[in-house]
Amino acid sequence: MTTDATPKVSEALAKFETESKKAKKVTKEGSLELRKFVAWSGDREVGRVTPEHINQYAVRIGQSGADSAQQRLLPIRAFLDFWKEQGWTDIRLASHLRPPRSKTAGASRAAARTGPHAGEGRTYLSQEGYDRLVALLDERKNDRIAVTEEIRRAMADKDFRENAPLDAAKDRQGRIEAEIRELESSLASAQILPENSDGLITRSAVGARMTLKEGASGKIFHYTLVDVREADVRLGRISTQSPVGQALLDRSVGEEVVIIVPNGTRTYIVQDITGS
Repeated sequence: MTTDATPKVSEALAKFETESKKAKKVTKEGSLELRKFVAWSGDREVGRVTPEHINQYAVRIGQSGADSAQQRLLPIRAFLDFWKEQGWTDIRLASHLRPPRSKTAGASRAAARTGPHAGEGRTYLSQEGYDRLVALLDERKNDRIAVTEEIRRAMADKDFRENAPLDAAKDRQGRIEAEIRELESSLASAQILPENSDGLITRSAVGARMTLKEGASGKIFHYTLVDVREADVRLGRISTQSPVGQALLDRSVGEEVVIIVPNGTRTYIVQDITGS
């Protein structure tokens, strides 16, 4: 966090109202909210305002109700973004301005973060992924025919007590039948995601392509959020049921994302989000 030569929050507000185009769109009610924020901050230096402070303020405002809180926090978000534009802070504090959700909204968000099979029970697939599952189902049905023939041949041996080929064939048949049922269920509930490669979207969801910048190294990473059946880490296709995929769901451009990895945590900034 930048702390050297940063103005006090009240001084930052004066400059924001004078220089920022965003400030001209702030309503009278929004101006009042900005002054309440200054008072709450104790008029400390901008560089000494931490993400924890911002989160505490969001929680406080959240007590007024989810819809009311979102409206009240809009001018604060613009003000905090102005801090980043001026170079007074190193991170986008506005991304930490999240009021707690109601139980209903929280349940909906939890359903979205636990993967596409929650809630509506749908499987969200690209056209390519859907076609791949259809081909895999055809392969398993061919395997079913082959293993049935294996069982028929094995049963020709009248001594069933130590018929290893028969036992192995029946085990394989059970696995094939289970996979066929699962594939048929996934295809029956599948919703094919629209092709929209160039369309910029507001928040990440299943099918979104995300560009992330790692805070420590500055490296750029590209990920696509997909159903678990399309996941392939080597190709940057991240399952929304995985911990990383869940962390990347419902994010917006400019937001800071902290992801827990085996050797610690990594911080990323969302650079852009487009359709699949």
